[in-house]
Amino acid sequence: MENERSEKHIWAFYPLMIVPGIVLLLAPSTVETVMEYFNFRESLGGLLQVSYFAGGVLGILCITRLMQRYDVKQIALSQVALLSVSLLAASFSPWYPLLLAFLVVAGFANGILIAFPGVYVTRVSTGHSHGAQNVLYSFFSLGVVTGPLLCSAIINDNTAMWRWAFRVPALLILPLAVPVALVTFERLKNVKTLSLDVIGEVLDYKRVLFVGLLIAILLYIAAESAASMWLITYLEEEHGVAAGAAHWALTGLWIGITVGRMICGYLTKRIDPFRVLVFLTVASGLTLFVAPLTGSRTAAFMMYPLLGLFYSGIYPILIGYAAWFPPDLNSAVFTVFLAAGAAGGAVLPYLVGLVNQFAGLVVGMCSISLALFGVVACLFWLKREVLGQSGVSAGT
Repeated sequence: MENERSEKHIWAFYPLMIVPGIVLLLAPSTVETVMEYFNFRESLGGLLQVSYFAGGVLGILCITRLMQRYDVKQIALSQVALLSVSLLAASFSPWYPLLLAFLVVAGFANGILIAFPGVYVTRVSTGHSHGAQNVLYSFFSLGVVTGPLLCSAIINDNTAMWRWAFRVPALLILPLAVPVALVTFERLKNVKTLSLDVIGEVLDYKRVLFVGLLIAILLYIAAESAASMWLITYLEEEHGVAAGAAHWALTGLWIGITVGRMICGYLTKRIDPFRVLVFLTVASGLTLFVAPLTGSRTAAFMMYPLLGLFYSGIYPILIGYAAWFPPDLNSAVFTVFLAAGAAGGAVLPYLVGLVNQFAGLVVGMCSISLALFGVVACLFWLKREVLGQSGVSAGT
């Protein structure tokens, strides 16, 4: 009965997930404007995403410790307040290094707000974890869809308006957090704090599954973040696309992800999630490699939304396997998975920025596909672990 009540309260996180989605793409959506405002090139522009994801890694790694000390509502609302304050502070930064420092704090809070609801779903979902994660993160994707359009409407060729692109989500998250403030959540008990000893227990339980998923999530988030980070710059500089239209292309990418997650939430109840995952990953890698090589503006506008459709279910299905670990360990497993993804999201966009600067934007965008092919290799390594198994974790 307790788990049934908890599952009903998952809906309170849905509106809250929208703003973390908007914040996820703040750096990609404003990087061109910020570079112009502070007068520097791509290698420094990539530090926006590095700073955000570095904070995200730190925040995610703190989740299990927070879960031991505070209840669900306290964790969520404290990070809402921290995100709002840090974004407002960043919007007033007179110097680029100070902006990066506040982005680390914003990344810390946003990382928790992105990951913690997923941890909660992993713990309380007594049914199909893959489907539940797809529905939860489709609301997150909705925010990501909104982000580039919101930034485009706010900035509108006025470089100084990047500051308002930070202020609007800082204010918007406050009313969207109201459902969380009104709902009474069940406290999550028997949570083991993330530590080397706990990781040892996880490895003893399912070593291949844990390591394979860890690498796959790191590579996927790296690829997703890099594509989002540099798509607008690629379209503007390589194809001469106007800033507003380029934001629409990034929006198209995330519309594909949002729609695809709704579809995958349905498909994974009828088809083995692993089979869906393999198809989506292979298709993503091929699309990401081919799209820049077409040299066509029209093809780019068509293929990147298609890429989003293929991207869609990869992340929720991968993290859904965290529910296959025992209840006292799966929160730590989920936390490690997301921290690994955030680390990948911090590093690859910066490296692609260097490739863009020294080898060209076409080579840079094509190079992102290597991360997806790495995910494919991980999936074939994991095939025996997951294909056709029930996925019921120990102790549930």
